[in-house]
Amino acid sequence: MKLDKAAVARIKNATPKKQKGASSLEYIMLAAVVIVILLFVSTNEEVLESVSGAFSDVFDAASGVATGVIEE
Repeated sequence: MKLDKAAVARIKNATPKKQKGASSLEYIMLAAVVIVILLFVSTNEEVLESVSGAFSDVFDAASGVATGVIEE
């Protein structure tokens, strides 16, 4: 069965194109999600203290390894 040129063109246009990268809309959505998360963390005292404590523990452990003094 032969298809005319118009039918072939419609079929080619109907198939999805290959995407090579993220669109600007996707970057905007990602930035919005990050901003919402940062706002939540910065306004919630309990979460802020927990995150701050976790970072303090990590940096204390890293400085202990760098200086040769490891505390448990």
